[in-house]
Amino acid sequence: MRTVSSRPRLLLALLGVVALLLSGCASIPTDGPVGVSAADATQPGGVTYEFNPPGPAQDAEPETIIEGFVTAGLSPADEYGTAREFLTPQLSRSWQPSAATLVYTGQPNVVGGAGAGEYSVEVATTASIDEFGVMQRFTEPRIETVRMVLDEVDGQWRIAETPNLTLLEEGSFIDVFGSYPLYFYNATYSHAAPDYRWFARRQSLASTLVRALLEGPQPYLQGAVVTAFPEAGELARNAVPVEGSTATVDFQEGVFADASALTRLRMQQQLELTLDGVNNISAVQMTVNQTAVALEGSQEFVEVSAEAEVPDVQIGIADGELVLYQGGGSTIEIGNIPNVSSYEPIEPAMSPAGAEVGGSQYAFLSGDRTHVYMVSQSTGADGALAEVAMGERFVRPSMDVHGWLWAVDSGTGKVSVIRASADEGLENRQTLEIAAEWLDGLTVDSFRVSPDGTRAAVIAGRGDERRLYVVGIIRDSTGVPRGFTSPIELPATVPLGEVVWDASDAVIVIDPSDSETVRPERVRLDGRTEPLNVLLGMTSISSGPGDDIIVYAEAQGTVWSQVANVWKDNGIQVRGLAYPG
Repeated sequence: MRTVSSRPRLLLALLGVVALLLSGCASIPTDGPVGVSAADATQPGGVTYEFNPPGPAQDAEPETIIEGFVTAGLSPADEYGTAREFLTPQLSRSWQPSAATLVYTGQPNVVGGAGAGEYSVEVATTASIDEFGVMQRFTEPRIETVRMVLDEVDGQWRIAETPNLTLLEEGSFIDVFGSYPLYFYNATYSHAAPDYRWFARRQSLASTLVRALLEGPQPYLQGAVVTAFPEAGELARNAVPVEGSTATVDFQEGVFADASALTRLRMQQQLELTLDGVNNISAVQMTVNQTAVALEGSQEFVEVSAEAEVPDVQIGIADGELVLYQGGGSTIEIGNIPNVSSYEPIEPAMSPAGAEVGGSQYAFLSGDRTHVYMVSQSTGADGALAEVAMGERFVRPSMDVHGWLWAVDSGTGKVSVIRASADEGLENRQTLEIAAEWLDGLTVDSFRVSPDGTRAAVIAGRGDERRLYVVGIIRDSTGVPRGFTSPIELPATVPLGEVVWDASDAVIVIDPSDSETVRPERVRLDGRTEPLNVLLGMTSISSGPGDDIIVYAEAQGTVWSQVANVWKDNGIQVRGLAYPG
């Protein structure tokens, strides 16, 4: 898969370039003056590049008009005002540039057609983006043909017909577009779940984000997240004006027709999370026909944060026993749990709600990976231990925020979830098998549920080929898992073997090796990647969301921690460290 570089490369715009014709074809060059950097008001602390491409030159030939029009797609300012100058007056009024964006690589070809004024622009596309910011990446470039028809207007060639889309060169994509999270909820409204979209940076961004939010989650999250807004919810006016730092979102009356006080609070919170920091927004006012919507308190309302943080304590194994590790040079004994050394435990996991000593639940694999065990901690007793799954070869178990343990058998592709409440005990546990047709024929190497419980990061493949997927988890309103959505693939530039969540919007992947140098890579849900420092003999990695969370690795028999992207040997021997989840 071709990936969009996360390092800005200035687009070299067309200026004073004569079209090169060859057998009726012309390539659109990418040489010329650069833009200027400026603060990005649409994202906190962001920097963008302002491009000022030229309008149509006097008496320009049709090919040059087309080339200038494509280049003008670099500037979304004034609703692509410069690009509209290349269109006939009628098309300029109706053209909708944000309906779609084709990201291309290489040089486009301008090909003359059979009829007068008919042309085609051929591009090798690496990704496409729809009007709601959903990006589709292509594993191999696809040839797309964009048809255009030119007419003369007052003796000057102008484009009279072209699709509602813009063309954007791959190397300049990150300079023009930004990645923005829309926020939905998990099944129980206890956590916020980000849905990343790509939009051109412009002053109307706030209204663009709200319209996309009302449209609902993108396909791979449909059924995995929920929204407080009704399906047919619409804005009363397209604009979302911002006065000072307050955005006013004016809805049609039907949006609140059946909305309870609780639902209105959830709507308000969704908007605040989605618009926070965009165009310097720090507050949101909901209105109906420009009249403020009344908000009343509700005991059921849960205030959620954009990042589902985990505690900074980890589960690990030392001297054959489950232990806690919280940095420094020592481990913490876990009281009131059974001795597990006879099971030769590996790959432990800890429940997100149980990061404090007392009342926690843990899981681990047997040394041969054929059994999954669950351990329940109890006060004043030895706790309980039970075998909860048996198979061919399990990957590390994962425990989600709803209390479910995920056991994935890489040998059979079977996915089981197990839940045991503290009141009922392990002997009365509930076990379900989750259909996972998308895993048919694939070998799973790593499976980790996200901190908000809405999706899973998965490394799987056939033969020696491995790919990184993110799949939505479908649950009922009480959080019980019921199935999976269709997965999406995320790009990674390093070999794959293990994945951990690093944030609500990012994972870290490695290909473990006890003898080779391993390079971890951070992969964000929007597709951007970031290399981390290499470490010799890295066999596992541990991370999680939160400002105080440190990335740890196991290498050369000891625990290492990351300090400013530099690895430090802590000199302690703990195997299989993992943050809660």
